[in-house]
Amino acid sequence: MSEQISFNRDKGFVALPVGVLDMDLSPGAFRTLVELCRMANMEGYCWPSLTQLSDRLGRSKSAISGYLKELRGLGLVATEEQRTANGYNYRLKYQVTFWADWRASLSSSRSQKAERSIQPVERITKDKNQNHKNQTTVDEFDDLLREWSQCFGRAPYPQTEHAPDPQLVSETSKAIKLAEPKPISADITLDLKALFEGLGVHVDTPGLHLVQSHLTRLDLSPDELQSVLCRIAKKWPAHWRKLPTEAQLEKLLKDTGIRPQSKKRALLKSHLKRWRIAERSLRHPAASCSVRAATTPDQLAS
Repeated sequence: MSEQISFNRDKGFVALPVGVLDMDLSPGAFRTLVELCRMANMEGYCWPSLTQLSDRLGRSKSAISGYLKELRGLGLVATEEQRTANGYNYRLKYQVTFWADWRASLSSSRSQKAERSIQPVERITKDKNQNHKNQTTVDEFDDLLREWSQCFGRAPYPQTEHAPDPQLVSETSKAIKLAEPKPISADITLDLKALFEGLGVHVDTPGLHLVQSHLTRLDLSPDELQSVLCRIAKKWPAHWRKLPTEAQLEKLLKDTGIRPQSKKRALLKSHLKRWRIAERSLRHPAASCSVRAATTPDQLAS
């Protein structure tokens, strides 16, 4: 008998109208629609970049663009260009057109018996056709940190309230290795250049490399990086006409309130180190310093 597949219900699910399954959608467009529904807020809006969708779905950005065009043609998705205050064309806002009404209909029928027409679509995060093997997402970092926190509880350092699952130790080691900082891609370099030029800033190569290096050290995820760039555009002082110094950039980044992956990775390393210390103490308990504890009653009598 094959092993039964189980899913973590805390990661949620995506419920789609059965009518969507009856539409003439390509498999890629359907997966893209499910991903947009997963990221959409109550009104059906979300702001993913092509890079983010490409990473999540394991498809090229040109393929993702084709899927989005297909979804727009069927009226399932609408897009709107997002611009900064000075008219800089920054990113697209996506709307799943049926999402708000569909969620409202689900909420109104919660107390009723679930109908067969509502089929849950589980969000499978690990698929052989996806390129997640070499990535660690923000959600995975947070999940690992949450599990370690439960293991340690209120126990004094380096003790634990209960031993971590071996799979947690293995996944943490793997996540730390896979999450090492990587060079910023050429796409991000172009995004940075377009951002600053749109802000009316003179872009020079050394200054641009400084910004790139600083962002690389932070090891931002695609989501975090897009949020940072958007916040820079909103917070940029109108009188600045040059690229920011490292101190100025640090202040702008601090205003985002984002906790970079690099800090989460460092915390995971600390948790793993703490457990290894605790594990060694369990395997080799410290010898007692008490003479009486180390001496048998017969030895005392003699």
